[in-house]
Amino acid sequence: MATKSPFSEIPSQLEQIPEDMPIVFISYSWDSAEHKQWVSDLSKDLREKFRVYTLLDQYNRGGDDLITFMQKGLNRADRVLIIGTPKYKEKIEKQSGGAKFEDQVITIELYHNMGSSKFVPILRDGSFGDSFNELIETRTGYDMRNDTNYEKVLQELASDLWGCPMNAAPTLGPKPNFTPASQILQPFTASTPQDFSTIVKSYILEPSKQILLTELIEDETEEAFNKVLQYASYSHQTTAQTFNVYLKVHQEAIAKLMSAILPVVRYGSINQQRLFVDGMVKLCIKPFKNGEITSEGTQYVHLLASTFLYHAMGLAAVKYGRFKLIKLLFETKVPAPNVFSPSCSYPLECLAGYNHWNHDSLNIYLQASWIYPYSQMIMSAIRNCFGRIFIDNNDFQNGFYTWEHLASLLCHYYKYQRIADNWFPIGGFVNKRASLLRYEDDFYTNFFKQAGMDKDNWSPIKQGLFGGKYSEYVATYEEGEKFYDKNRY
Repeated sequence: MATKSPFSEIPSQLEQIPEDMPIVFISYSWDSAEHKQWVSDLSKDLREKFRVYTLLDQYNRGGDDLITFMQKGLNRADRVLIIGTPKYKEKIEKQSGGAKFEDQVITIELYHNMGSSKFVPILRDGSFGDSFNELIETRTGYDMRNDTNYEKVLQELASDLWGCPMNAAPTLGPKPNFTPASQILQPFTASTPQDFSTIVKSYILEPSKQILLTELIEDETEEAFNKVLQYASYSHQTTAQTFNVYLKVHQEAIAKLMSAILPVVRYGSINQQRLFVDGMVKLCIKPFKNGEITSEGTQYVHLLASTFLYHAMGLAAVKYGRFKLIKLLFETKVPAPNVFSPSCSYPLECLAGYNHWNHDSLNIYLQASWIYPYSQMIMSAIRNCFGRIFIDNNDFQNGFYTWEHLASLLCHYYKYQRIADNWFPIGGFVNKRASLLRYEDDFYTNFFKQAGMDKDNWSPIKQGLFGGKYSEYVATYEEGEKFYDKNRY
C-alpha cells in the first residue's frame, strides 16, 4: 500500500483558525511593490506585537484559490481592515479583479447590516473621500499616512481589534443624589461664627450651592459694613479708650467672615476665594461727608475690619500654598470712594495691608511698648481664626512673619510707592530674618530657604508671584535686605 506524502496536502491559513484572538482580514489593492510590502509589515506587526490573527493573500500557498480565500476570509473574520488609497478606489470602481470582488462582498454585507463595525478603513494615501467608496469613507477609521506616527496608531488599532479601544468612553458613575430645587434655594442661617464656618464649608463642597455661597458672603459682608458704619464718626481725637472701642466693633463685625477664612482658602476655588476679597474691598469703602476730599489720621480706623481679613487670608494662603490667591490680593483695587480718596482707586494692599500709624502712636493706642506694634495688633486680632492649624503660638508667629515678609517684598515688586521708590513695609519679620543665617528649623526659615533650592520651581514662583521668575524674586529680596538693615528698629 502506498504511503501518503506529508507534502501532498498543505493546509491553508483558513484552516485551524485559533479561537482565543481576534481574526482580521486585510483587504487592499496591489498598487506597487512598496505598498504590498507595507501591508505585509502591518500584518506582521499585528501578529507578532499584538497577537492578532491576520488573513492576508500574501500568505496563500501555491494552488490556493484566491476567490475562495476572499469569500471564506471575509465571512470568517471578526474585523476587516480596508487599506485605502486612490488606486484602491479606482480599481473597485472601474476594474475587475481581487479588489473589485472584495468590495462587492463588503458592499453586500453592509447593505444587509448598516450598523456593523466589522469594516475598518485604514487610510494609507490620499484622503478618505479619494480612497474609499461612499459606504466606507464615512466610517471611523485610522490615518496611517504618516510613518512617524505608525507605532502610536498601530497600538490604537490593535487595542480596537481586541475590543479594548483606547478612546473608550469612561465608565458611568453612580446615580447622582440631586438636591430638590426647594432645598437648593433655601439658605441656612448662622447664629454663631462656628455655624457660619460650617455652612460655608458645606457650600464649598457642593457645586450646586455656589449661588447660595455667593449670597451668603455678600449678605454677611453687607451686615459687617453696616455695623462698621454705625461707628464711622472719626472726627474726635483718638485715645486708647476710643481705639479699643473701634477694635472691638470691627472684630465683632467680621467675626463670622473671619471664621470662614480657613475653609475658603483651604478648600475653595479661586472664584470662591474672590468673594472674600470682594468683601474686603467693600469694607474699605467710606461714604464722604459734604465738603470732604480726603481722609486723615484717625479715620484710618475705618480700615481695621478689612485689614484683619486681609492678613488672615494672606497667612492662610501661605500656610496652604495658595499663592494665586496672594497674587489676587495684590492685584485687586478698591474703587472710589474709599478711605484714601472720594475719586481715585487704590490697590487693596495700600488700604488693608499697610501700617497707617507710626509706631509710637499705635503703642499709645494699644497701651503697649512693642517694637512693631502693628504686627502684634494683627496677630492678636487673627490668632483665634487659626485654632490648632499651627502647633503653638511660636509656630503661628513664624507663619505670620513669613506672610508679612513675603507681602513686603510684593509691595515693592508691585511698585506701591507711598514713601519712596525703594520703600518696603516693615514689621516683626525684620528681626526674624536672622534665623535664616542660623539655619533654624521653623516655618519661616524653611519657607525662604526653599526658594533657593527650588528656584523657578518654587511654588510662589510657579503660581505667578514675582512675574513667575525666580530672578525677579532674588532681585527684590536683595533690595529688601538693604532696606530692612537700614530701617530696622
